[in-house]
Amino acid sequence: MQSAFVLFLLVVSCAAVKLPPNFQKCNRKQPDLKECVFKAAQNGISQLIRAYDEVKIINVHPFELPELTIGAGKGPVAVDQKFKNCKLDGFHLMKLDNFEFDLEGKTVTIVGTFPEVTMKCHYDLDGKVLLVPIQGTGPSTIVLKNVKTKGVFPYEEFKKKDKTFVKVISSSLTLDPELVSFNFENLFNGDKKLGDNVNQVLNDNWREIFDDVIQDYVEVFNKILIAVFNNLFSKVSLEDAFD
Repeated sequence: MQSAFVLFLLVVSCAAVKLPPNFQKCNRKQPDLKECVFKAAQNGISQLIRAYDEVKIINVHPFELPELTIGAGKGPVAVDQKFKNCKLDGFHLMKLDNFEFDLEGKTVTIVGTFPEVTMKCHYDLDGKVLLVPIQGTGPSTIVLKNVKTKGVFPYEEFKKKDKTFVKVISSSLTLDPELVSFNFENLFNGDKKLGDNVNQVLNDNWREIFDDVIQDYVEVFNKILIAVFNNLFSKVSLEDAFD
């Protein structure tokens, strides 16, 4: 997928700063460390509704993306879905089932559900989906409901002025939505009847359509999660995050 994740390419300073006081901290020696980390992560996710520039925490309510492409699949989706001026929302509502920050194994594991993720963009389509012609340009809304996800993120440590910082170096992420709905406005130059029929076909066959291009959606979720983690821990050391 070709996408302009310019935000993730910014060079950030490794000068250590403190975690904002409204974020919960844990002590790596406390007996209930895993429980503390889980609660701290859930609390932190809910606070991603604004940017914290001092620690490079990004705002995901909404997360703005200049452009992205959901590429043509190998099955029913025979069209590149080109999107611009995207606003993705709902990441701050994630409900965790499990969150582990394995300081010994150097991995972060996330298991949870996004109740609803909405992607509003300007689209440009010209191709076929399920052998049905689809063409147009205009506003679009894609909604993913109850998205179950599991991710494992190995990281590496590096030192800066006697402080330990971390950076995710790879990832393994899965997505399984309960429902995906599509609404492409102004299809076929505003032919409402034809546009409504095509949107209905997309929604009636959402699982087949989504599964054909799922890896591009995985990449979007993956990069947002990694950006939150890497931006934060490029500024906040492990020593400051875990007293």
